[in-house]
Amino acid sequence: MTVQPQTTELLPGFEHAAFDSNAVFRVLLDAMSRPGRIYELPLEMASPDGLNATITATLLAMADMDTTIWLSPSCAGKAATDHLKFHCGCPISTDVKQADFAVARIDDDLSFITDLSVGNAEYPDQSATLIIMVDDIANAPSMTLKGPGIKDTHHLEIKNLPESFHAWRAENHHMFPCGVDVIFASPTKIAALSRTTKVEVN
Repeated sequence: MTVQPQTTELLPGFEHAAFDSNAVFRVLLDAMSRPGRIYELPLEMASPDGLNATITATLLAMADMDTTIWLSPSCAGKAATDHLKFHCGCPISTDVKQADFAVARIDDDLSFITDLSVGNAEYPDQSATLIIMVDDIANAPSMTLKGPGIKDTHHLEIKNLPESFHAWRAENHHMFPCGVDVIFASPTKIAALSRTTKVEVN
């Protein structure tokens, strides 16, 4: 008797690829240009084990064969890597220094963030984008944000962000025009911190 190898059925990507990808890209652009503002994921999205719907949609909208993705160990299961390779055609690296997008859960060991590419003076756009999977995003005064895209100040709350993250973010802010942009992704919401955003922890 021949034993057939087990296969994992891939989940679908965007239902309407061009339209859905553009809708998600627009939300990401708005979130990055208006740091701290909370946006709803504009569509329903199937997500593989290890990723939530918002991160899945973000990567499907942003990644392609020239985009390298690094996934933290808690995110990097076979289902997630197969899904991204199939729908984006993107390489998955185990070296975070090579990442264009680095994905982790908020309760992961985030010490890797100091190894993310910050770009250089000639090519600041070659920096990485950090995407952190969180349970919720709220308008509450745990962080006060200032900078481009913000009128006066704006409040944002991401529970359980470690002190080391805030220390890294402060250094990251002073590296402009180099530096890493950050996207927070709950199951249904998106908010971002541009490298230009100054964060005061309350």
